Amino acid sequence: MRATESELPVFPFTTADGSSDHHERLVRLSDEQPITRVLLSGRPVWLVTRYAEVNAVLLDTRFSLARAIDPGIPRVGNFELPPEQILATDPPEHTRLRKLVAKVFTSRQIEQLRPRVQEVTDRLLDRLAELTPPVDLIEHFTASLPIEIICEMLGVPHQDRDDFQDWTERILTVTGLPPEEVQAGYARMGGYIAGLVADKRRTPTDDLLSLLIAARDEDDRLTEDELVTLGFTLLIGGHETTKNQLANSVAMLLTDHPDQWRRLIEHPELMGPAVDELLRYLPLFSYEVAFPRVATATVELGGVTIAEGDTVLVSLSSANRDAAVFDTPDDFDPARLPNRHLAFGNGIHRCLGAQMARIELEIGLGELARRFPQLRLTDAELSWKTGGLVRGLHQLRVEW
Repeated sequence: MRATESELPVFPFTTADGSSDHHERLVRLSDEQPITRVLLSGRPVWLVTRYAEVNAVLLDTRFSLARAIDPGIPRVGNFELPPEQILATDPPEHTRLRKLVAKVFTSRQIEQLRPRVQEVTDRLLDRLAELTPPVDLIEHFTASLPIEIICEMLGVPHQDRDDFQDWTERILTVTGLPPEEVQAGYARMGGYIAGLVADKRRTPTDDLLSLLIAARDEDDRLTEDELVTLGFTLLIGGHETTKNQLANSVAMLLTDHPDQWRRLIEHPELMGPAVDELLRYLPLFSYEVAFPRVATATVELGGVTIAEGDTVLVSLSSANRDAAVFDTPDDFDPARLPNRHLAFGNGIHRCLGAQMARIELEIGLGELARRFPQLRLTDAELSWKTGGLVRGLHQLRVEW
């Protein structure tokens, strides 16, 4: 017998004292009730938590991201995607947009950037070594590395990083700011990219943004709004998630798994598998779910009937702790192979920047461990940002 709406648990989950217990409840649901009804923004939605069903939703184009931005569809907090955003489109629009940038993000193309990532990492760590500790590792390393790389790829002036980082924080808020401030972040970021587009139209350069401008002006494969939105989507996606994943990984290793930090120092060949294990083990998104989807047809999933028009949330983090897929899933094992985690999603919306993120994390963490083997936190009480879509730290103060 289906529970009435008043009996459904409210998502995001909290304990009686108002603190979050997302991860524990999501993982427990994966074992006990992998497809369940919850209330999101006061409306019933399906929450999918087990690996097999989560992966099925990600692969099934009957679960629409485009429909999820329709008026009245529940969403997490006040975070909204514009309709021309690639993450808010379905085929054929999504196919057209993704093809424009996919050739730049092939494994072969991205692998050719490895020497450049190494150069930037070396320079940043040279500067870090000259500072008097304690220092904020986020300011001096984990933010700077992905920002510099994506700015070079897109042709964005690196000196503007403080501005677009502030706009990114606003855009990615879910509860920390009122909706009008979120929209102001969108407007400022959009205006900034539009200004860059105008500059590059006058003086084309050899970068990804100029390639997209040519697709718009010469081949008419983009509208002007799509061009601007795709530009700032790549800019935000290319730095914010990697910045936080890198900082979160260092914090977790130093506080909870110092033995594994030492193991990575002694066995640098493990850094590649360790990066995938960090992606599996550490929830990157604050509420541990992907963007809502809406069923465009009646779908049978895991013995449950999901009706056309129903909203569906999938939990990547609980899927990544599924004991049916991962041995001892709650253990952090940097040598875990194979590792079929879903941190980058799957299907047509799988993260374009997955290979880039892996390279930045592998080189960034590897060189940090090699050059600063005595790295330690100055304060074990870490201060996490609240109200944002992406889970991250305010500061990561370290010494060596």
